Amino acid sequence: MTGQAKSAPPQDSGSLRKALVQMAAIRGGERFQVVTYSEDDGGADDKLDYASAADAVRAAQDYVRGKDGLAYEGALVYDRKQRSIARLYGSFPEYARPVCAQPGQMIQA
Repeated sequence: MTGQAKSAPPQDSGSLRKALVQMAAIRGGERFQVVTYSEDDGGADDKLDYASAADAVRAAQDYVRGKDGLAYEGALVYDRKQRSIARLYGSFPEYARPVCAQPGQMIQA
């Protein structure tokens, strides 16, 4: 040992946790994916992934409401495990939706 004090990790573990969760979502490791739709903005666009359906639903609703400034025409929550649309909000044309694993899959609104 050199006698120097070791630097302590930052005390703000909440921001570190948020950053780690966001990194995991960017890598696509979460089950529920939010997809938005806007005709003016080029059609469908993948957004963040979420571990829980509740968080994904909340985010999808916020995108349609325009909580962060831009209101999308529609948003949906796609369940990667079930390979189906779990929730749909607003207007989201059939041709722009993700292809589901099984034809005739029901969509919950």
